[in-house]
Amino acid sequence: MRVRAEDVIRRPIDRRTFLSWAGSSSLAGMAMLGAWGPLGGADRASRLVGGMADRVGGQLPKRMKVGVIVPTSGIGQFLGEIVDRSLNASLRHVRAAGLMKGTEVDYEIVNAPAEQFADATTAAYNKLVADPDVIGILWCTPNGIREASPQIQRDNMPVIGVFADLWSGGSLYPDGPERSIFQMLLPDAMAFDALARYAAKDRGYRKAGIIYDSTTLSTARDLFERAAKKQGLRVAGVEEFQIFSGDYGAQLQRLKKAAPQALFVWGLSDNTAGIIKGLDALDAGYVDTPTAKSGAEWRPHILGYPGGTGEKKWAELAGDAAKVGTLTTWYLGGLVGGPQFAIRDWLARAGEQAPSGGEETPANGFWALLAAAKKAGSTDRAKMVSALEGLSTRFAGLEYGFTPKRHLSLTPDDLCLISLERYTGPVRTDPPYELGREWSTTFPEIRPDYVGPVHLVRPTLAANRRANPDYMRQVLEEGWGTQCTKTPPDALGVDVTMSKACKVH
Repeated sequence: MRVRAEDVIRRPIDRRTFLSWAGSSSLAGMAMLGAWGPLGGADRASRLVGGMADRVGGQLPKRMKVGVIVPTSGIGQFLGEIVDRSLNASLRHVRAAGLMKGTEVDYEIVNAPAEQFADATTAAYNKLVADPDVIGILWCTPNGIREASPQIQRDNMPVIGVFADLWSGGSLYPDGPERSIFQMLLPDAMAFDALARYAAKDRGYRKAGIIYDSTTLSTARDLFERAAKKQGLRVAGVEEFQIFSGDYGAQLQRLKKAAPQALFVWGLSDNTAGIIKGLDALDAGYVDTPTAKSGAEWRPHILGYPGGTGEKKWAELAGDAAKVGTLTTWYLGGLVGGPQFAIRDWLARAGEQAPSGGEETPANGFWALLAAAKKAGSTDRAKMVSALEGLSTRFAGLEYGFTPKRHLSLTPDDLCLISLERYTGPVRTDPPYELGREWSTTFPEIRPDYVGPVHLVRPTLAANRRANPDYMRQVLEEGWGTQCTKTPPDALGVDVTMSKACKVH
C-alpha cells in the first residue's frame, strides 16, 4: 500500500530541521538514513532472498496487514518516503518469492506529523490497533513510543521500534515492562561505547573531549562520560552548542586549551562541517594518530555522531577540512556499499530509486512481524510476541533476530566503524593502505567523484567475526571495506590478521 497523506499536507522540511523538532537522543539511526548516498546495480546479495526454514505451526488468516507509524507530511516527510519505498520493494519481494503463500499481505502507513509529537503517534496507534487485520506495528519515528508504552502493554500489540531508541534509556524489555516492544535501531549508548573503545584500545589515546548539540542530542554528555569512564579515558573538555549555531570559536578555543587527543563531535552534518572547518582554521585539523598523541600540537582525532560524520553531506560541506580517518559507528547489516545488501536489487525491480541508506531497517521489521506470524501459525498477539522472542531470520541483508532476554536486534558484536574516504584514493601513509572492493564495483554507480563513509574492518574484526563469521570471511577474502595493514594467511594456513600500524585509522 502506498503512502496516504491523511492529515493536512505541509511543505516538505529538510532532515536537519526535522531532527531539531524531534529532540530525541534516538536520532542516530534516523539521521544516518542519508549516510551512504544512492546506490545502484546488481550485487551478490541478490541471492539472499529472505525466508525461513521454520515450520508453520497452524493456519494463518487470509489477510494480514502491518501497520506503520511515520511522518508523511510536513516536518519529516522524507522519512515517510524512505519507509514507503522500503516497504513497497519488500512487499513486492515477499509476493514474488512466495514467502507468505495462502495469505494476502499488505501494509498501511498512517501519518504522524513530527510537529504534533506524541499526539500524532497516539492517534495513529489508536487507528491501527482498532483494525483487526493489523498483526503488528512498525514505529518509524522517535516520537511518542515512551508515552504509548503503557497502552501497548495493555493491548499486548507487537511493536518494533524501527527508528525509536528505548534501549539507551534502559526502557526496553526486559529492563522495561513492555514485553511486546522490540527495537531495531542502533542505540546511541552502543555508538559511544564502540567509539570510546576504539579510542582507548586501538589508538591508545588517554584523554578525550566532546562538543555536542544540546538542542537535539541532550543525553550525549552523560553517554560520553559513561563510555569514557568505562574505557579509562580521561575527560578533557566538554562543550555544547545549539543546533542553529554558526560560531564555535569560543568552544574550540577552550577545547584547544584542554587538548583532548580524541574529540567526539556529536551533532548533525551542518554543525559538524562548521566545527571541522573551525578546527582547520585553528591549524588543528586531524593528521594521524602519532600527531594526535604527541602533545606538540593540538590536532585531535575526530570521532563523530552517526548522523554527522556518518553522513557524506558533512564532508561535502567541509571540503578539504574533512580529513580521511574521521570515524563514526554503524552496523554490518546497514552497509549499503557491502555485498550483503539484498534490498538494492528489490528497489530496482520495484522501480524505486536506489537506496539512500536505512531502507533495510523498515524492511527487516516488516519481515520480522510476518515471520513471527508464520512461525506461530497464528496472529494471536501473545503467540506472536513469543515467536518474535525466538526469531532468527534473514531478509534485506544479514541475519537478525531477538531472544526472550534481548529485544534489541543488534548486539555490540554487530557494530562496526566507518571512516571517511575520498574517490581520489587513499592518503599516503606509512605503512600504506588500500581502498576496498566497493570503490570499483559499487560506489561508481553513485557518481564518479563519490566521497563518503566506508567500512573500516580492523577495529571490530574479532567481534564482527563472532556475530557474522560467514559474511566477514567474504569481506576478508574478496577485499570489501578498508582493511589497512592486512596480513594474508601464511603457508601453514594461519588466519589473516590486521595490525594497528595504520596511522590514520
